[in-house]
Amino acid sequence: MLNFKLDTFLALCELRNYTKTAEQLHMTQPAVTQHIQYLEKYYNAKLFYYDERKRLHLTDYGKLLRAYAQTVKADSEILRSRLASPAEYVDEYKIGSLTGTGEILVPKAAARYLEQYPNKKISIYLGESDDLLIQLKNGRVYACIIDTYCSPEEYSVHELFESETICVCAPEHPLAGKTVDFEELNQYRLIFMSENSKSLYNLRTLLHRYNQDINKFSSYIEVGTINTIHNMVKENAGISFVYQFVVQKNLDRGSLKQIHIKNYFVNTHINFVWMKNSFFERENQEFLKVTREYLTYYLKSKP
Repeated sequence: MLNFKLDTFLALCELRNYTKTAEQLHMTQPAVTQHIQYLEKYYNAKLFYYDERKRLHLTDYGKLLRAYAQTVKADSEILRSRLASPAEYVDEYKIGSLTGTGEILVPKAAARYLEQYPNKKISIYLGESDDLLIQLKNGRVYACIIDTYCSPEEYSVHELFESETICVCAPEHPLAGKTVDFEELNQYRLIFMSENSKSLYNLRTLLHRYNQDINKFSSYIEVGTINTIHNMVKENAGISFVYQFVVQKNLDRGSLKQIHIKNYFVNTHINFVWMKNSFFERENQEFLKVTREYLTYYLKSKP
């Protein structure tokens, strides 16, 4: 069956090793080789090649097939879920989002979407970019709102907005509202998402860009959720680096204050993403349109 061979191909794309692919799929290595050879013959194209260090790479044709196969797999899972669901759940739209965006932007956009499409249902899944992309590839969500790069060969990518990453503290913090050198932050406690999270990886990358590191701070606290970070900062337990749009209401109310850092600026693109050439493109375009309409309204209404 062609789809089964495409599953083998996608596993090899991820692992780049025939033996590991065979182990993961509980197959023999010759069977994996046969599946790839079948696909190369079927499509009349070389899909992989080895470099001088014996590392396995995708050819341009292989990259094209990977994009196709990922979309087919994702769409197939969405369709399977739809057909297996009761009739009243057929029009359910599933969107994945970064936690901060999902708590602030997506509910507003979803409400507007339901006003325009009252017979639809919506499920919102929150997480980090890497996990959301896995859900997207597996067909658990139609699209996702994330802050990481996605190859245009594999995904349909639409920028929603840019957000600055800022340093925040409680109103009574000694540095609240002040402009300081980065090194002056080191004497305070840093609050961030727990180990092995994408947010922590992004924070480390940000700090290293300015010759800083988590271990340079006097101490730190690892927490599990964005809301916990915000609440601990409000309680003056430490400082944190966050997307500005996520904490803008707190800044406007005065429950959080920004610490301005000299010669510092970090901007991130927030994108709306789905599998390239997805069968469900119309539904994604509908939700994207409503989300952009809300963002236009939100930005115009800001002072």
